[in-house]
This record gives sequence, structure tokens and C-alpha cells, in this order.
Amino acid sequence: MPTPLIDPGPYATPEMVRQVNPSIASEEELTMPILSAHTLVWNGIVANGCGAGYSEEQLALIEAWLAAHFHQVQTGVITSESAGGASQSVSIVQEAYLMNTLFGQQAMMLDTNGCLATLMASIDEAKQGKTRKRVTLNWLGTCPVRKQ
Repeated sequence: MPTPLIDPGPYATPEMVRQVNPSIASEEELTMPILSAHTLVWNGIVANGCGAGYSEEQLALIEAWLAAHFHQVQTGVITSESAGGASQSVSIVQEAYLMNTLFGQQAMMLDTNGCLATLMASIDEAKQGKTRKRVTLNWLGTCPVRKQ
């Protein structure tokens, strides 16, 4: 039986996420975006073996870009601003998953094994009601020999 993997906790730091997205204020809390990104990296890349061969540095890069993605999903994308009357429009398209932001797209590019792309495709299939089923056949009897 293989030894279970132990989650080491987040690979990315708030400083890394701010390097990815310099518009994030230094006082802004990044715990939730980093934990969300780590959950995706750990379950979607590391624990299932898809990211075999990835270094901790590569996982940290993917996680930092994902955290910036989750931050932007949380805060929205500013689509328009006005000075007179102080108006601002924010938009986010939930159906696009990681392709919704440049940060998510970059995380997918850094995931050279395609783990995140596979995960996104699985989520999309599940939302459309297309689930994969595994069919197995077990034979416990003997096969009679035919006489000709």
C-alpha cells in the first residue's frame, strides 16, 4: 500500500501573489485566495499524481498565479469607471473557470502536464450532465469448450 501524501500547506506566499498582480494592495488579505489556490494545486495536481515531476518551485508558481486568479474572481474585473458621479462597473464570467482571467490562463500554461485543463474539462462535463462511468466485468465461472 502506497504511503499517503501529507499536505505541506501552501507553496505560494502573499508576496509571490503580489508579484504576479502588483495591483493588489500590500494591506490586502490574501489568505482565502491562497488557500483556494492550494486546494486546487494539492487535489488537482499533486495528490492525484498528475503533476508527477513538478518541483515545489513550479507548484509555487502555479499556486501564486491561481491565487491571483481567485483574488480577481473575488473582487471582479473592472470593466468601466467614471470620475463624475463616481461610477464603477465590475464583471466576472463564472462559466469560463480558469480561462476567465489572465492569471488563471497563465496558471494553466505553467501546468505543463495539463492537470488543470483536465480538471476544468471534467467540471464542464459534469455541469452538462456528462459523467464518466467505469464498467467492469468479472467472470467467476469456466468457459465450456465447444466440440465441433
